Amino acid sequence: MLIELLTKRYPGMRAWLMQRLTALVMAVYSVMLLVRVAILQPSIYEEWLSFFQPLWFRIASWLFWICLSLHAWLGVRDVFKDYVPNYDVREVLLKILAVLLSVYIVWATWLFLVY
Repeated sequence: MLIELLTKRYPGMRAWLMQRLTALVMAVYSVMLLVRVAILQPSIYEEWLSFFQPLWFRIASWLFWICLSLHAWLGVRDVFKDYVPNYDVREVLLKILAVLLSVYIVWATWLFLVY
């Protein structure tokens, strides 16, 4: 049944499911972040720097940004489809959004995995 819903017969189902899954990942990360802040209570720069040092937390933060970008793409794309009737304007806006989200992902990759 679920596999049938994800076929081309129901084109919006994959986007709907992807947005729900990315929201779930972001919610789990948010709870984990709040618990970690409550336990460690960083207050100065050095403490915040060590807060983000564990590799597992940097990877989790990077995955959060990937999910946030995908979630934003799906949501804003649907808003543009609904409220920007001119096809050419909508395509330009979608390309600008794609470039911005790509830059944010590259920035997050550098920040969390390289720096």
